[in-house]
Amino acid sequence: MAALTDDESRSDMARKSPVKRGQIGFFFLDFLMIILLVVNLAWIVFDWLFEYEMLRGYLYGIAPDFTEMYAASIHPRFILIDLMFVSVFLAEFFIRWAMAVYQRIYHRWFFFPFLHFYDLLGCIPVGGFRFLRLLRIISITYRLQKNGIIDLSDTAVVRFIRKYHGILIEELSDRVTINILTDIQREVQTGGPVVDRIVNEVVMPQRESLVEWMSHRIEKVANDNYDGYREDIREYVQERINTAVDENDEFARLELIPVFGSMVRSTVEKAIADMVFSVINGIMQDLASSRNRVLINEAADVLFDAILLKEEDTELNRLVVDTMDRSLEIVKQQVRVQQWKLRDLAEDEDHFRDLLREELMKADVDADAAKDADADTDTDPDADADAPADATVADDTVTRRDSDDRTDTPSKKS
Repeated sequence: MAALTDDESRSDMARKSPVKRGQIGFFFLDFLMIILLVVNLAWIVFDWLFEYEMLRGYLYGIAPDFTEMYAASIHPRFILIDLMFVSVFLAEFFIRWAMAVYQRIYHRWFFFPFLHFYDLLGCIPVGGFRFLRLLRIISITYRLQKNGIIDLSDTAVVRFIRKYHGILIEELSDRVTINILTDIQREVQTGGPVVDRIVNEVVMPQRESLVEWMSHRIEKVANDNYDGYREDIREYVQERINTAVDENDEFARLELIPVFGSMVRSTVEKAIADMVFSVINGIMQDLASSRNRVLINEAADVLFDAILLKEEDTELNRLVVDTMDRSLEIVKQQVRVQQWKLRDLAEDEDHFRDLLREELMKADVDADAAKDADADTDTDPDADADAPADATVADDTVTRRDSDDRTDTPSKKS
């Protein structure tokens, strides 16, 4: 089952939520207001077009009586009739304001007109203010959609608006994010206080957790990896001790002891190798043991302090600045990627894949039907038997006609 989008899930929740009995009247009022607003805006556009002589002439040719009646009775009283609509719109506005105050929908009683300013401006019967009534239609439609009275989430208009609204928001947010990241890069490169604030306000409060994490990682590495390299370490220790013994003159003199010289040297060399490896093995086992957690924590704490030690290290500062600058640049490159284009490509690819799948299924069905038709033709003995019989009958008919023609020809001559 495909995952629902946020808008679709909100629509489903709205449809499932029960409508209170007291709200039915307001929903009926919303539908009535939408009808009045649509009629009013359509009439305003028609009256505006009626000013042009070409349209009046065209209407006169179609409906002369209506054109004369409209020009004589309605068009001159445009302002008066529009004020009638405005009075209905204002009455509805004040009713909703009173209900908002009664139900304490907003924090203060005067918030309603500020939030619905377009309703008031649309009631001004002057020029372009009238077309703000379109916003009133949109707000009422949104309210009905939100309460689950209507569902326009799958319509082409809503999908179009949702798509390009998302594109606009994404493009604006990407530009803002890139500007913020560029400012941070500039502060890091010029030695601003951002790095110090990150250390003091982010890293240092998490000191204990970071030290605990470091000690746990040291313990885990020692515990998981030491057993696999134990023999390699033993061989390495033995090799290094053999090299040291060969280079040491004191051990060379041990071979001068008669009879037992070589044996003494080998014994001493092996004993030293075993002791060194035993020390290393004990250290690694201590690191892997949870009983020495205090010692490991202290070592990790010292390491943490060494990392954050504030000393004049130009090379280290340069590395830190370059690392942060490069990281921010990668983030900016990712932000610049237009995700809406990727989503469109993915949708087009899915659509193309569905069409291709349908065409392949249709081709398979046609191929199966053709095979069935061929099989029926091959297995129909009556059709094969009828074909030669028909051919024989046709040949007999032609033969009889030829014989009749030869019989008739002498009689005509005679």
